[in-house]
Amino acid sequence: MEFRWPKDFRRLQLVGLVVLGVVTLIVSVLALTRYRAPVPQAATPAPHTQDATSWPAEPEPTPEPEPLTPLQEVGLRLGEPGASVMVVGDGTGNEDDEWVAVWARDYLAIDRGVNYRLWDRYGLRWSEPVAMGQGPADLDVWNASVLAPEMTQEPARVQAAWQPVSAVFLSYGHWRDPATVGAELTAILDVIRTQDPEVPVVVILQNPGPWSVAAAQEASVRAVDEWAQHNGLPTVDVYNGFPADQGQRDALLEADGSPTLDGSRLYASIVASALAPAA
Repeated sequence: MEFRWPKDFRRLQLVGLVVLGVVTLIVSVLALTRYRAPVPQAATPAPHTQDATSWPAEPEPTPEPEPLTPLQEVGLRLGEPGASVMVVGDGTGNEDDEWVAVWARDYLAIDRGVNYRLWDRYGLRWSEPVAMGQGPADLDVWNASVLAPEMTQEPARVQAAWQPVSAVFLSYGHWRDPATVGAELTAILDVIRTQDPEVPVVVILQNPGPWSVAAAQEASVRAVDEWAQHNGLPTVDVYNGFPADQGQRDALLEADGSPTLDGSRLYASIVASALAPAA
């Protein structure tokens, strides 16, 4: 075939342009079909967090109550309706203006009725009850304190005077020999335990003595304290509740060592405070 350059060359150019256009169109179509605009994604909500202030506050743990002391347990017993208490002791508490009667009248009978009885050591019987406080009596106080007790006779006297009670107080120490007072108290305690093995027994550490017998009284009270500790019995420390100064002590004491009226009031307040629940 004969090739005519000018005319055929222009024809080839035209064909090339057509082919190029077709190729460009195909490439564009392919590119469009492969490209996809990203689909907008819905915003993922942030995790919901509860405002800390909207939660109810955690309750504070309730503190455990302090356990009661043995003396406070006795005080709780005596606060129950129908309770009773027996005091066995010496001449520091046998008069109606001494500590047992003052304690019954000024503390135990504050908001209740109390029947107070004193033991007649000669008649071997209880006296008629004295009503204290307001309303019907729901507490009995049996006061078996006597002036100058014969300690060898005390176990028999306690047995004769015995009443079923909620607690017993032993109040001895004046004019006692430190070498023998422990054995004397043991004989009395044995009688009490025979009557009631479970009744709480409280030991009074009595008031100091006047200057003339101060050292002897201190030794006696110390011996009573050691005996109580040896027997596992709680004590009411009246001795150290009195002033430390001997002159101030003497103002609250009679010559025989018994408290005066003011001394008896102090004595009774110490006993009442020892039995009271913690503030």
